[in-house]
This record gives sequence, structure tokens and C-alpha cells, in this order.
Amino acid sequence: MLFRSFIWLYIRSKQHKPSTTDGDARAVEIVRQIAQLAEESGVRVALYPHTGFYVARVEDAVRVAEKVDRANVGVTFNLCHWLKVDGPADLGRRLRLALPRLFLVTINGADRDGTTWDRLIQPLDRGTFDVYEMLKMLNDLGYTGPVGLQCYGVPGDKKENLRHSMKAWRAFSARLAAD
Repeated sequence: MLFRSFIWLYIRSKQHKPSTTDGDARAVEIVRQIAQLAEESGVRVALYPHTGFYVARVEDAVRVAEKVDRANVGVTFNLCHWLKVDGPADLGRRLRLALPRLFLVTINGADRDGTTWDRLIQPLDRGTFDVYEMLKMLNDLGYTGPVGLQCYGVPGDKKENLRHSMKAWRAFSARLAAD
């Protein structure tokens, strides 16, 4: 039986500021330990860049994953945290950087220049950020891994939000298939 499970791992530090390399040696040591245990269970470890954490950017996740140098350690590209930390610039460069270790991607509706979570995490059919273009870019780069929907803290009726997001996903998928 093939398991396609992940541990989503974010890395925090009380001693080191976000996106520095000062704590990399300790982070790598811990991630290697987790990766060993995960590998024994057929599980992959996807480093999760999170605003304000030691690994805050996709570049940080790639740097740490490369230092860990284990086949079952990769990265997540999370749309809302990328927009919050870096803004909408250089998406293609960041996706190309992550691609060799990109285990999964999370998307959601978002405002391109949003700064608050209510503008950065919305149902997939809302917001000014062009999610379809991001998906097309991933497709053009050859990414074939999972794409998840980020729904954390989205206000409103959950079933209605999911219905809207599923409708948007189906439309994106149809457009990608037609291109």
C-alpha cells in the first residue's frame, strides 16, 4: 500500500529572527530526526513557511530542506503566507526555486495587495489575486503534486464558502485542460 501522507512542519524559534540562517544547524538537526521517523512510516515532511516564524518564506523552507538533504523532506508553497510576507512579486522565481522540492501547494482567494488575513484568505472565487495564473504557471513548470485549499479563519457559512471554492476550482481546472 502506498501512503501519500505528509507531516506539515513549521519551524519557530525564540532565539532567532524569521528568515535568518542563524538557527539553521539546529533546525536541520531536528528536521533530520523527524524525517527519519517519518520515513520509517512512509510519510513525507513538508516544511511550511509561516508568517513570523523562523521559516517564514518559501526560500527559507528550500534552504533548510536542501541542508537536511533527505528525499522525504520538501516544501509547501502557501499562497496566503507568501502574499503576507513577500507580496505578489517574483512568483515565478519562487515557484521555480521551490519546484525540485515542492511537495504541495495551498491556494485560496486573496487580494493581491492584501495585508490582513481577511483579505489574504478568502473563498477561491474571491479576491484580486489571479489564482488561475498561478495554477497555470505551476502546470507549465510541470508541477503535478497536490493542491490544497486554505480555509483557515474564513468568515461566513463554511458549506457556502466550500461550494464557491469548488465551483472556482472546477472552472480553473477546465481552463487549464483547455489551454
